[in-house]
Amino acid sequence: MVLLVVGAVALAVAAVLVDLPTVDQLRAQVLGAGSLGSVAFVAFCAVGTAAFFPKPVLATVAGLLFGVVLGVALAVVGFTAGALISFGVARKLGRNAVAARLGHGRLRVLDAVFATRGVSATLVLRLVPLVPFTASNFGAGVTAVPLRSFAVGTAVGLVPSTVLAAVLGDALQDLGSPGSFVALGAWLVLSVTGLLWGRHLVASAGDGGSGKLAPSTEREEKR
Repeated sequence: MVLLVVGAVALAVAAVLVDLPTVDQLRAQVLGAGSLGSVAFVAFCAVGTAAFFPKPVLATVAGLLFGVVLGVALAVVGFTAGALISFGVARKLGRNAVAARLGHGRLRVLDAVFATRGVSATLVLRLVPLVPFTASNFGAGVTAVPLRSFAVGTAVGLVPSTVLAAVLGDALQDLGSPGSFVALGAWLVLSVTGLLWGRHLVASAGDGGSGKLAPSTEREEKR
């Protein structure tokens, strides 16, 4: 959310100091490229998120360039593809390599969340930044969560935050518009709700059953 606010302010300042094209002009250029522009943006989102580029910024740009409906659709496809890329790379690299990059603390959080849940745990990670988006994708790759559960949870869970960011992007031409305030307010509510839900899942995963963390991906891959 901080990135969204900073980005919006930066764009507003740039619009005052530099003779930038209008939102309508940008959209006309992008939409004029047809399907090529859409495919290029999806690819950019996929590669960008896998390379740790801030997802909220990309989602805001999606709303700015494509409008809310098309922007959300393209961004969710791109983000999901990027998440699966990171997930697959992590499973190839192995837990030690991922832990060296992300830290054992983050992996312990992911282990606890994924201990008893797949889709619902992934939904939490998309609704609230318990762990940063790309980091959670790499981390999930070395937990026991099945690929299908991760993919479904990611695609569904990305929709709310992406919609809010796209609405904000769509309203950037008028930062004082009701839409921009509604988007920021809804984002805050979503973050607080997701944080509470995430803490509940972590606590229940840690207290339930034997209290052990999630098993290694080796057992999952042998199935």
